[in-house]
Amino acid sequence: MSVWMFDQMSNNNVKQTKTRLISMKKVKIIIFSILIYMLIGGIFLISCEFEGNGLRLDIDEDKINISEDKPNNKEGAEPGDENQVSDIKDAEFFLELKNRQKNKNPLSDINVRKAIFYAINRERIVEELLGSYGEVLNSLFLKDSMYYFPAWKEYSYNPDKAKSFLSDAGYGIDNPLYIIIGASGDSDSRMIMEEFIKEDLKKIGINIWIFNRSPREWYLEHIKKGDYELGIWALYTNEGGRLENYFCSDKIPPRETNDNIDCYNFYWYENEEVDQYLQEFYKENDLESKKNLIRDLQEKLAGDAVILPLYNRLLSIAYNKKIKNVDIDLRDNLFFKNIEDWDIERNGDLDEEDKNIIVGFKQEPYTLNPLIFDSIYTGYISNLIIKGLWEKNEEGEYRPALVEEQLPPPMGKSGAESTLKVKIKLKDDIYWSDGTPITSEDIGYTFKSIIEDADVSDIFKDYKNIKDIEIINEKEFNIVFRDYCDDWKGLFSIIFPKSIMEKDEKVSSLFKNDIIGCGPYKLKEWVSGEYILLEKNEYYFGEQPKIDNIKFLFDSDINSLIGMLEKGEIDILSIPVDLELMKNLEENKDINLLVKEGNLWEHLALCLKPKEE
Repeated sequence: MSVWMFDQMSNNNVKQTKTRLISMKKVKIIIFSILIYMLIGGIFLISCEFEGNGLRLDIDEDKINISEDKPNNKEGAEPGDENQVSDIKDAEFFLELKNRQKNKNPLSDINVRKAIFYAINRERIVEELLGSYGEVLNSLFLKDSMYYFPAWKEYSYNPDKAKSFLSDAGYGIDNPLYIIIGASGDSDSRMIMEEFIKEDLKKIGINIWIFNRSPREWYLEHIKKGDYELGIWALYTNEGGRLENYFCSDKIPPRETNDNIDCYNFYWYENEEVDQYLQEFYKENDLESKKNLIRDLQEKLAGDAVILPLYNRLLSIAYNKKIKNVDIDLRDNLFFKNIEDWDIERNGDLDEEDKNIIVGFKQEPYTLNPLIFDSIYTGYISNLIIKGLWEKNEEGEYRPALVEEQLPPPMGKSGAESTLKVKIKLKDDIYWSDGTPITSEDIGYTFKSIIEDADVSDIFKDYKNIKDIEIINEKEFNIVFRDYCDDWKGLFSIIFPKSIMEKDEKVSSLFKNDIIGCGPYKLKEWVSGEYILLEKNEYYFGEQPKIDNIKFLFDSDINSLIGMLEKGEIDILSIPVDLELMKNLEENKDINLLVKEGNLWEHLALCLKPKEE
């Protein structure tokens, strides 16, 4: 999943600030439209080479006329266009001055990078977007994570220190530096961040041009290819599982091969110490040693000033006070963390009658098959129906769910051949929701079906690290590894009955309108365009939930859903981070508001990919 392509930030504070930026946004649209025509005509050239050495801004100085005496209006201009013409002139002037900079790689200078970090007032960004619900992020992890270390705390807002570093690099107010910042153009919050960063950097002598694109274009044509200088997008870190993909030297995008996948080092950052920390981290089993390695890693990244964490995105839900024990699972950002513990209280007593809740959802899922990424809503519902062999706890460690034991643990590539095989034994008395037993054949056939289905195997590439599933008997099987995969237990978080998969050629085409699993709930009814109804699974192997039925009611209008919540027509709703809305809900005597910082966090990225001199 490309997390930087999604933004759930929406609040009245954002909307108010966005209003102040509307005219500027319109100007940018006109500016870039005209620049495209000038590009075609050969007057003005912006080159973003896909296979080149980064974002290159070339201007033919003989063909451009920048004059302060040029009139702001011209014959045939529409009323109100005067300032637009002036701003276009300024855009050309900015790009010309940038092209004249002697150093085409200013971000290679650590003094420039540190000047940028000290100049940005992150507290102001958080206050504007999140109010009192958020705070500045100084780590790659949440504060309650075992790997939290505030390595970026040193970059507290300090304009004087920023000016000093920039001066050491040869720039300042009288000799400004010209840099481009970009983000996905559909994100209100990122547009506000860009404007704030632009204001802050201008104060020390760095002039910023904002260059936004659609989420898809921004990722495919700029982030992925290193055709940017400063960028804003989101990362997801959960107990160190993806750090190698982001920061290891081998994970720079051009180095991706069939054997070296998930190359997300879009910073073009190379550091042998960081590579060593990451290699040792994934081999280490001692928890304290792992913590120390992640601390050292964060200190090195902060010292090299490659990325600047800004803030964690917030997860917020509002729910009827009659529902007890609601929580948010930060591992996967779902609010059905402890569904077995949910209960309903009426008139101060826990009611023994049938207990039903209604959940409001904006988007109806296309399918309940968790192998097909339809939207986050698929996961919300299917996670109540599907269970795997293992489950992660709060520390990110896998705990047995359907598994009785495993022997021996795999040792990795460097071990003997026997260490690349692990024997698994399933628990007794585990059943699918239709009452049929779960067997080794189900696990083996699920693996086979995923591998043979290109629609999902190309996404779940780590399955290819498994060579085979050897069936021993109904309750025992061997997992034979081709190559060791550190997160191999996560590959068995989804299993389906063999009897169902045998009826269809592709596992990805299953369960569009029906699904069978072994979770605490099972599908009872799906009325397309209206609702999905789940009921308790009497064959669930774990503790039976107290809530009998869960109804997911669909309405694409979030305001309508909020109205239904306030009237008591629905019981729980994931709400946008809207400061005024959140304040109103907190004041509602019948509603609880739960807000937590999530593992998805926004950051400022610096691209170190060399540009042509």
